[in-house]
Amino acid sequence: MKQWCTKHWRAGLISAAVVLATSTAPALAQTDNTPAGYSGGTNIEALTLDYYMPSTLNVTFDERIPTPREVLGYEVGQWHVRHDQLVRYFEILAEHSDRITLEETGRTHEQRPLIIAKVSAAQNNDRLEEMREAHMAVSDPSQNVNAAEAPLVLYLGYSVHGDESSGSNAALILGYYLAAAQGPEIEEWLANTVILLDPSLNPDGLARFAQWANQYKSMTANTDGQHREHIQDWLRGRQNHYWFDLNRDWLLLQHPESQARIRTYQQWLPNVLTDHHEMGTDATFFFQPGIPSRKNPLTPDENVELTGLIAEYHGEILDEVSSLYYTEESFDDFYYGKGSSYPDAQGTIGILFEQASSRGHMQDSVNGLVSFPFTIKNQFLTSLSSIRGSHENRAALLTYQQRFFKENMELARAERFDGYLLRESQDGARMQELLRILKAHRIDAYAVTESFRVNSETYNPGEAYFVPITQRNYRLLKGAFSTQQEFPDNTFYDVSAWTLPMAFNVQFEEVRRSRRFNLSDTPWAGAEPFSGNTLEDTRVGYIFSWEPYFAPRLLAQLQAQNIHTRLAATEITVSTPSQGEVKFPRGSVIVTRAYQSKPWSEVQAQLQMLADNNEIPVTTIARGLTPTTGMDIGSRSIEPAQMAKVMIVIGDGVNLQESGEAWYYLDRHVNIPVSLVETDRLTRVDLSRYTHILMVDGWYSGLNEAVRNRLSQWVRQGGTLIGQKRGAQWMTENNLLNAKVVSSEVLREPFPTEGLTYADRDHFYGQQRLAGAIFGTTVDLSHPLMVGYSRADLPVFKNSTMAFENNTAPFVDVARYAEQPVLAGFTSQGNRDTLSQKTAIVAHRLGRGRVIGFADNVNFRAFFWGTSKLLSNAIFWSPYIAASAGEEDEAEAAAAEQEAHSH
Repeated sequence: MKQWCTKHWRAGLISAAVVLATSTAPALAQTDNTPAGYSGGTNIEALTLDYYMPSTLNVTFDERIPTPREVLGYEVGQWHVRHDQLVRYFEILAEHSDRITLEETGRTHEQRPLIIAKVSAAQNNDRLEEMREAHMAVSDPSQNVNAAEAPLVLYLGYSVHGDESSGSNAALILGYYLAAAQGPEIEEWLANTVILLDPSLNPDGLARFAQWANQYKSMTANTDGQHREHIQDWLRGRQNHYWFDLNRDWLLLQHPESQARIRTYQQWLPNVLTDHHEMGTDATFFFQPGIPSRKNPLTPDENVELTGLIAEYHGEILDEVSSLYYTEESFDDFYYGKGSSYPDAQGTIGILFEQASSRGHMQDSVNGLVSFPFTIKNQFLTSLSSIRGSHENRAALLTYQQRFFKENMELARAERFDGYLLRESQDGARMQELLRILKAHRIDAYAVTESFRVNSETYNPGEAYFVPITQRNYRLLKGAFSTQQEFPDNTFYDVSAWTLPMAFNVQFEEVRRSRRFNLSDTPWAGAEPFSGNTLEDTRVGYIFSWEPYFAPRLLAQLQAQNIHTRLAATEITVSTPSQGEVKFPRGSVIVTRAYQSKPWSEVQAQLQMLADNNEIPVTTIARGLTPTTGMDIGSRSIEPAQMAKVMIVIGDGVNLQESGEAWYYLDRHVNIPVSLVETDRLTRVDLSRYTHILMVDGWYSGLNEAVRNRLSQWVRQGGTLIGQKRGAQWMTENNLLNAKVVSSEVLREPFPTEGLTYADRDHFYGQQRLAGAIFGTTVDLSHPLMVGYSRADLPVFKNSTMAFENNTAPFVDVARYAEQPVLAGFTSQGNRDTLSQKTAIVAHRLGRGRVIGFADNVNFRAFFWGTSKLLSNAIFWSPYIAASAGEEDEAEAAAAEQEAHSH
């Protein structure tokens, strides 16, 4: 057995303190900031595992369990662990320890394994499933079990932001401790407890940051905050492969990392979940509870009380090593899509930890040196205090969880409505994705089985679903469908609305079951298998509608196979062999037998396969002559679809997440190859290769006149420039987009400063901020950008006050905010009044090209499927934008139009 020597451990601290006192290195505010064995305060080569171990735990260690150093070849904290090394160490722990069972739960976008280490006493190894079932019975309101005797379940999760890596490195030490430590307390911890240890919530980001920090590491630590080691490039380690913040995806479930994590969470419903992060270098250490008034109103007050109870244990263990910390001052627990808030909606105590970051191996701060080992130590110690605090309060945690779900049912029965009725008649894909997310969160929905009418609306089978409010996950459901607009505390760290049906542009309303309608007896379990297309023989071709969400992807896939496709700009009625006359809305796609460069049988086979894969119905056209007045199949108004070649501007100044969201949508949902070009290369790249260029939100003030001139020339020669938020604003400032952004002076008008005191400062600025709400817009359905949309009311996500003044030129404004714009979330009355009926989308011709401006992020966090299709429309349907915003442009556009149709 290895015995941790408290005397040696304390002596190490004393000797380190002596060295620091006589060194020329900067003095430390806390002696424990620097590990034992440091030379001159900056050499971490003498670091040993002793440094991390608390003196209050009287344990020995099983010598059969390899230490991290024995596997990695270095001590934890000397280098940033790579994800492959992290996984390998846990594999070795599972091989050597009868306490650990390792499970791969999924794979990241970059195919890194997502792992969970299930830790419990050796005698529980063969009964983990039995323990899980006994624990889950606590949360089942229909069962009346003795909660206090049930197994306790903890979920310890680390580094969802990959460059906040002290958490994942601490997981190495925690894994070793849980596998090797021997003593009365840990044996008692594990006897009737299962610990789910998730060492890396974001493997792709962690790997990216480990490579960055390690490649700039010197033998002699450089503590200068301006040193390259501490300043990442534009693409940081925080995000995942597609540059998303995975700590915003717990509810939305658009990424494999989140989907795997929530499967595990829902299988176990832990009593406590820890979420280990980092913050600015000049801070200390934060743990919850945070500001009490900033929790979600649906979260019980008892949740905060229990969080505070466990916080006592964090304070105690950090006081032991003289580590400074704070609580109840920062952050919030409002948005149910974050790691520390999602659990609060389900009877779990979610706890956020934020450690001042070394962002490398050692860095100067206002408090002295912040070393990487020190940051790891705090994360490890509070992991132990989380386990200890949970164990010593197990009865309170388990009975709280049982009571939570029973209260859920009681609160649901007291509601003035019975559930939500969902309806989407045009596009099954958006509805199915919404239902998939609900099912993943154990929220049941039931299919409508017979048609019925309510308020002049018809609800048909296959288009309508009912989500009862009385179910176990009532609070999470209520939060996901909330349209609340006023809150006790209107200061938000993140967003104030995330209403899922609005994001998917699915109609929904609260209803009573007294409106009698028939439902399926069983909850929705997944989409019905697509029946497949039957492509009949034809001399003319086939047609499909643009209304399905994945119609753009089908078109892009057909183009990739060199299949000739044509776009019908107006509605068309076609003759079919077996269905008679069928009317298609504007924007349909036609695959004609004419102009194909490959055998027709091959075209038919590929069209059927791709259409079936995308679950899009395809109709056979029997005759080229349409049966009614209007276009025939060979009409000049049905033009060949252009192959899109898209560039997204990225790099310094550009919003990393918004560019990633656009890349993700075009890559995953549309299957268009996307070229990512940095701002500093815009003067050199060959712009003629691209048909469309997208500028998302960002600071573009660094772009020089040469870039502006190149983009202007490119557009006038036929390109389409798309701007989003401040990307669109840059276009207006450089005379590319003929629109006027609502000025800062106009935005400030509703907020007078007279009579204010300094105490009013936070409220004054908070009222002017728009921290993520859902706005209603009224769209022009006849505009080319709105092809495939059937309702004039479109919800958009708005997290800035950016808007356009109404354009004096006709046919340029595509969408305007509603008179009463806010649908969900907090927006001050001043901002409501200012943004009411302002323009949200602008589009017009410029020379031979087009320019399009979006005031909002149409791809917000990848779950706003209701607006993301606007980007596809801006790509495939931009050639049909004919309106011009000025006389000069009108004349130039008319000349181009005449030339195009002169022969």
